[in-house]
Amino acid sequence: MGDLQFGPILGYLPDLLDGIVVTIGLSAVSVALGLVIGLVLALARYSGFAWLDWPAYAYIEFFRTTPPLVQIVWLYYGLPALVGHDLDAFWSAAVALGLNIAAFFAEIFRAGILGVDRTQWQAARVLGLGLGDTLRFVVLPQALRNVLPATGTTVIYLVKGTALATAIGTPELLRVGQLIALETFRPVETLTIVAVAYFVLTYPIALAFQALERRMTASRV
Repeated sequence: MGDLQFGPILGYLPDLLDGIVVTIGLSAVSVALGLVIGLVLALARYSGFAWLDWPAYAYIEFFRTTPPLVQIVWLYYGLPALVGHDLDAFWSAAVALGLNIAAFFAEIFRAGILGVDRTQWQAARVLGLGLGDTLRFVVLPQALRNVLPATGTTVIYLVKGTALATAIGTPELLRVGQLIALETFRPVETLTIVAVAYFVLTYPIALAFQALERRMTASRV
């Protein structure tokens, strides 16, 4: 077995940087979509109204129990067969990942809301706050502190999950790495660099969530 040689890969660094940019874009769109839908689903499940709870429950269980790769492939290949219009690979992957991660965010947020003592709701009502203001100023800020660790882990999971977009040809980091490996015949070296790139992308996210958690914990003291 030959020695590892990273030299041939260095000439492809601009391509890898382009892949990183696409990965960041996929992650940003998916996280934003997932956070919004996840919060709506969590509130629907917490509402106590069956006509909101059951559809939210069905959505969460479907997207939690089916592989995200299948969801990406179906959205890219299956939906156009129904609507008669081709979809962009980037947006197909971003939307599919966002819909998938929303199910996980929903359960995280619901657990955070349930963790807020009911007396907080009652106190807000005594002060004359409506439901919207109670959620905005009293419940959700406390719930956010409760769910920060799980949310950070889920965001990191999603960034790594963007690698699944390679199945539909989205030129994200892993896809670019695969193409470079085919051209250079250096798969181990290429994938090693790709792995390091994912670490560089995700580790700052972990640090940011840890810092935010410490800051919010300190603000409670």
